[in-house]
Amino acid sequence: MSQIYSADNPPAARTTVLEAWTAETVPVTDGSERQLGKDAFLTLLLTQLQNQDPFNPMEDTEMTAQLAQYSQLEQLTNLNTNVTSMSGYIQAQNQFQTLSLIGKDVKAQSNLLSVSEGALDLTATLELSETAKIQLYIIDNSGNQVRMYDWGLTEAGLYDFNWDGKDNNGAKVPDGIYQFQITATNVQGETMTDGVIPEVAGKVTSVSFDEYGQPIVHLGYAQLALSQVMEILQGGALTGNSGADSAAADDEA
Repeated sequence: MSQIYSADNPPAARTTVLEAWTAETVPVTDGSERQLGKDAFLTLLLTQLQNQDPFNPMEDTEMTAQLAQYSQLEQLTNLNTNVTSMSGYIQAQNQFQTLSLIGKDVKAQSNLLSVSEGALDLTATLELSETAKIQLYIIDNSGNQVRMYDWGLTEAGLYDFNWDGKDNNGAKVPDGIYQFQITATNVQGETMTDGVIPEVAGKVTSVSFDEYGQPIVHLGYAQLALSQVMEILQGGALTGNSGADSAAADDEA
């Protein structure tokens, strides 16, 4: 029985210590080197025929069965290739269709805001499922609070939120991406964890694709997944139903 030596205790004849594999250095493969493709299968079959015992040749039924297996393997390989090609075509077609969103107004479930050249690229709405005390915060991309609105006790409904692009001191904020965060406390004094739905609307300025080919919709600096888009319009931007409430919110500034 051979002796097993650890990396830090090599045999006397070995002068170089071989490092042991760790979770970070152990080789990892996808297993493809262990898969038998149709070419390898055919090579194996031909080798078997060339080296068969002439006094005990392969039975016809066994030969037929192996050829049938090869035929099935080839068909499955071709099917997989065709499906892969079709998936790539469908993905390219979907990507091309997504480009038609550029220039259109969309409505999405998101709390992102975008400021370009001092102006807001998006309009925002807030839907409440029940009466609650609402405080709304504007947060910059570094996580800093730049503006706070106190709406007080607000009844259930859909409300516009119009931010003027200024901070708590009345100064214009730099261009970039922002988000609005909501704190809602119901009449029982409980912090609401659901029933508060933020939505934004604006014009699609560009479309890009992530590393997996999935479309990313750009509304100014804001980037949204296509799955977040709820509605698409050819005409004007979408807003909420209660302009009076948004004006009241501006008064809080």
